[in-house]
Amino acid sequence: MPLRAGDAEPIVDLQALLNGVYDRPAYDFRIDYTAAPVPPLSETDAVWVDVWLEERELKGRSQITTDI
Repeated sequence: MPLRAGDAEPIVDLQALLNGVYDRPAYDFRIDYTAAPVPPLSETDAVWVDVWLEERELKGRSQITTDI
């Protein structure tokens, strides 16, 4: 990512960046995590998502809005 020759390459915490992009608009309150995704997930991915949602206490939450 250096913009000029000799510039030091910055260290970017991509996980923190992605978390911030997700958290700021409060997508966890706008997405209906009880609805099946379209297109459907593979069985492996569906198991991973179930665990992920359980860990974040989002499984079973249904608060979808249309103002995304």
